Amino acid sequence: MHLNKLNFPVFFFKLVLGVFLFAFVLGLPSGITAWFDGLPWTSGAETLTLSVIIPFLLILGWRFLSLRLPIVVLGTLLTLKLILFLASPSGGWLVRVISPSVNQERQSSVGASWVKTYATAWNKNASGILQKPWTEKLDFPLDWALFSPNCKTCFDALALTVEVDGALLMPEGNRFAVIARGVEEGTLSAVNKNGESFDLLPAKSFEDAGNQKYQLPQGEEWKISGKLKYAGVDWSLVPVMVNPDGEISSDLDRGTLWQNKEDLAGSLDYIGLIKILSLILDAGIILFLAAWATWITRLLVEKEILNWPLAICSLILTCLPIATANLFGELWEVLRLSDPTNVAHLGILVVVAGTSFLTWAWWKKDFRNFHADRIAESVFLFFGPGILLLFSKKWWPSIGQWKNWGTGDDWTSYQIYARTIVVEGEWLGNSIFVMQPLYRYFVGIYHWLFGQSAFVQNMADVWCILGTTVLLTSLAIKLRLSALTAFAASLTYLMPTFLGGFRYQIGRGLVEHHALIFIALAIWLLYQARDGSFFKIILAGFFGVIGYWIRQDHLIVITMLVFFIIEPLHGTTKEVWRTFWEQIWTHWKKGFTYVGVVAFGVFLLCFRNWWVGGVFGPTVPNHPNYTGQDLIHFYQRIQIIVTAVDHGNPSLATLILLPGTLLGLLALVWRPKFLQNYPIAIGLALIGLFLPYWFVANWGYAPRYSIHLLPLTIISLMIVGDYFFKKLSKHKFQEQK
Repeated sequence: MHLNKLNFPVFFFKLVLGVFLFAFVLGLPSGITAWFDGLPWTSGAETLTLSVIIPFLLILGWRFLSLRLPIVVLGTLLTLKLILFLASPSGGWLVRVISPSVNQERQSSVGASWVKTYATAWNKNASGILQKPWTEKLDFPLDWALFSPNCKTCFDALALTVEVDGALLMPEGNRFAVIARGVEEGTLSAVNKNGESFDLLPAKSFEDAGNQKYQLPQGEEWKISGKLKYAGVDWSLVPVMVNPDGEISSDLDRGTLWQNKEDLAGSLDYIGLIKILSLILDAGIILFLAAWATWITRLLVEKEILNWPLAICSLILTCLPIATANLFGELWEVLRLSDPTNVAHLGILVVVAGTSFLTWAWWKKDFRNFHADRIAESVFLFFGPGILLLFSKKWWPSIGQWKNWGTGDDWTSYQIYARTIVVEGEWLGNSIFVMQPLYRYFVGIYHWLFGQSAFVQNMADVWCILGTTVLLTSLAIKLRLSALTAFAASLTYLMPTFLGGFRYQIGRGLVEHHALIFIALAIWLLYQARDGSFFKIILAGFFGVIGYWIRQDHLIVITMLVFFIIEPLHGTTKEVWRTFWEQIWTHWKKGFTYVGVVAFGVFLLCFRNWWVGGVFGPTVPNHPNYTGQDLIHFYQRIQIIVTAVDHGNPSLATLILLPGTLLGLLALVWRPKFLQNYPIAIGLALIGLFLPYWFVANWGYAPRYSIHLLPLTIISLMIVGDYFFKKLSKHKFQEQK
């Protein structure tokens, strides 16, 4: 049943109810350590589910949450979660970081007693919660370990003291030990329910943990506390259980570690029941997600989007990048090439799989996926699983870990700003924005929800790339290009993104991909707003403002996107410009609305800077990136953008960026037949993209400044390519006839 055939108020209520229930099932803390134990989502299962699986399911089948049976199931799961929330003690050990050895610039969160971290936002009494083994230095709560540029070796030299406080429930007949490498001094104290105290000496290895002097005596309930001083680079804090046969395991039962011994008093009789309920809840969530995926599969098959050719090619693209990673690594060594990102082979396989699918469709005349109403979903389903799986595997080891961001780079600065916002509570900031204003808030929210790990921040870049790919495909259809050309556009976008220098920007901690997705959303909405409602105009303006707050030097291009409202325009140069001015007078209210929303966003930013720092402007006066105006430097900056390199030979992406740019600018002044359908708004957007660099320098981290140019130039090439493709197809059809 289509949405327009439903009773919309009822449908909307059911959808909101389903989303509300689902959010609470996943977000409500359950207390006990489990796969899905609620906020913060720091476990591997939760992080992967929330950042990869659920967004994928929502994009393909969000209506599932409005159905009656899923709502009933979610209500049942929420009931179980509420029982755990109210009845279960809190799992894990409290860990407080005391007296870090490095002098920090952010003293408000590195106090005299212990260090506040992102975890402190959820537990006011700890720097971190030990729920699983910490096997490396980066597993410890270290999000405060951000150093100034003159301290490049500070991370390796870092030393600190951790205070451990918690309770232990040990199965009868077992013994318990703690493995702690890197400990210079300190021990833990264990007190049983009879008040007897024992010293729990930290072992250095699993072999040492088998020695009884490092083990607790047999007993059911213990209170654990103490301080351990760490130094060096090899750290660990691993609780292990030793069974009666002497086997040592760090894979502890979910009912072993608890935060407070007093909370366990009177709870021992139903701890087993709580464990069973948590297992049922975890299984229920997994089954719910499996049912959702099954429902989506059936829906896609019925819509003829999911078919055997697409499934096989997509499966190949999903499996081969992982299966052939080592093979390509050896190939790069033979060719004396390097790929530190381990992503280049994905670009090659994207091209192979995509061209194979196109070839099959053309050869067999199987165009089921190449319909205007199917191609966007087909593109997402074709490329999405393989891309998401590869990057999930690439960054999976980083879940739960802090990242050594280095010193003096933009990505480190954004981490410092994000921590200042979330941990220190400086939500408005305490000075005028110097770097891009909004991205720090994205980073802070990622860490607030998912802990110190950069996994979600990195995966957000991947989602921005996939989103841009789908929007590019959809825009190609709206421009009346063929579905085959739209698929080719997505393929052309992904090829340099993964194969060229652009791949170094993925997961690097910079703003570009986040800014691009909001600019793409604004274009997508504005192009269909000519005959649409003012709501689309306002929403496009909102996305434009977000894009500006993320990347301030794109204000001109974001403003000039207003001309997409009057598209499509067709004809010769004279005809198009005459129609252009006529359409401006016809749709001036919509254009004024969009520009007004963007201008209001600029005003809010300037007002904030005045309120906090006393300067009414977008940034500080005499910003270091304001380097003056001269033609030579402007040419050099444009060269960096259209070649995607800051020095040396042009890159692979130059073959797309340069001709696409020239076509867009050419269409403004000369429109032969193959450019008569070219949107004049794209040419104006290109001017708006380049113009700021007459005033602003674009040094550092190439090709970051080319990322926003790439989709526009691909559309330029596809418009011309589609013209000749249709002309050739028509000629062949006439010959056959």
